[in-house]
Amino acid sequence: MRIWAVSIISLIFITLYSACGDSATEISGTLPIVTGIAIDSVSSKGDTIVVTWAALNGTQIEGYLLWSRIKPGDPWVLLEVVDQNTGTHIADRSAFYTVMAFNGDDTSSDTGISANTRTDKLSEIRQYFSTISVGFRIDLEGDSLIYGDPSSPDFQQQFIVAFDTLGGSRYVYSGNANRLLWPGGVETSVSLSGGFVAPAPNDSTQWRDSIFYGGNFFLELDNGYYCKLNASNTDPDTLTMTDTLIIDGELQPIRNVRVFDQSW
Repeated sequence: MRIWAVSIISLIFITLYSACGDSATEISGTLPIVTGIAIDSVSSKGDTIVVTWAALNGTQIEGYLLWSRIKPGDPWVLLEVVDQNTGTHIADRSAFYTVMAFNGDDTSSDTGISANTRTDKLSEIRQYFSTISVGFRIDLEGDSLIYGDPSSPDFQQQFIVAFDTLGGSRYVYSGNANRLLWPGGVETSVSLSGGFVAPAPNDSTQWRDSIFYGGNFFLELDNGYYCKLNASNTDPDTLTMTDTLIIDGELQPIRNVRVFDQSW
């Protein structure tokens, strides 16, 4: 009966509030504000985001309203009505989450301080490029890209930019794409970007050893983290046909989570 009652309440709240614009901030109740809102980094995985918060144990309530929005200033969208202090969202991109308690038609007096799955911006790197392969790896602590020589066993690259000598095209290769040429690479995969959610780790049709250089691509690191990168280059020198690689992007700091912010 408890589950059935919450389901009915869910329908009522979704009907009342989902079409109300910035509905969460337009609600004015008397219940305490929910605190301790956080992303459960252990339970969240892929595009499944688990949000937790501190239970209002000393207050008579029927449940909680879980809200989401893409960026500050956007209207809050009601995701779920639950009777426990946890909620789940299947996300199509990074977002902010907040919570309100309710009892009948009374709610919290305001939304709680939000938590989010926003990504860390990676600083842009510019690297001269000729016909010599260039390796790159992600500095997780510094939110930056580091370049080096992939032919060195000591440089543990996570992807390489190199020419295909047969076709003359430029490619992005995974870190371990060719152990003979690039012995120090770690096990990674690359995928063309088709939105804000990287492919599942076992999706062999999407994750590859190499893709054409240029535009957005996802990078699956060997330690469970994911990046969304953008690759471009300056105009080539007409005499030497060399140019400069320009690579930047974002790192999802929650391990095993694959949702991102930017579309470029």
